Amino acid sequence: MSPLTIKICGLTSPDEVAWALEAGADFAGAVLADSRRRVTPDVAAAMARAFPGRVVAVVRGAPPAVWEQLWAVPWGGLQVYGRPGAAWIARAQAHGWLAIEPVATEGAEEADVWLWDGPVPGSGQRWSRPDAVRPRHRLWVAGGLTPANVGAVLARWRPDGVDVSSGVESAGRKSRHLIQEFVQEVRKWEHAQGTPSA
Repeated sequence: MSPLTIKICGLTSPDEVAWALEAGADFAGAVLADSRRRVTPDVAAAMARAFPGRVVAVVRGAPPAVWEQLWAVPWGGLQVYGRPGAAWIARAQAHGWLAIEPVATEGAEEADVWLWDGPVPGSGQRWSRPDAVRPRHRLWVAGGLTPANVGAVLARWRPDGVDVSSGVESAGRKSRHLIQEFVQEVRKWEHAQGTPSA
């Protein structure tokens, strides 16, 4: 089993990205879709340029002008909701970025990562994830994860990665302490399985 990928999503500044990466996360998420955590394309680009290859742009229904801006930024990946066709996947991969397809039980064959998310992404709501045949793709899970429950989720689903947002917030804002605690819990679970941390 390879080391688990950890993504801390819904970050809103380069400082918050630094918290996540210093804690040991692999990726930070910048939300460009409708959300209380939404940032402008310029802010998201500043986050990515401060940490090239480590920030994932989370997109839904972006107009063509925003898409054109996206291609000029050094992301680590694109996470695209709404199924806008598969052309973005090949283009992201050509840039060396992960193409992350949020799905329930199936996703685009071309995507690098399938993400099992909650019913309302970013809300912290959980769902009963299907006991489906494990896809050939890398599988990340999200939706309702917290430092307190991530170990149990990992034990049940054995994913390749985890993606958390609201579960590392306090009073509606990202908590540096909770980010650190979340990463520590993931790595502790890995250690118990005999998996080397990244």
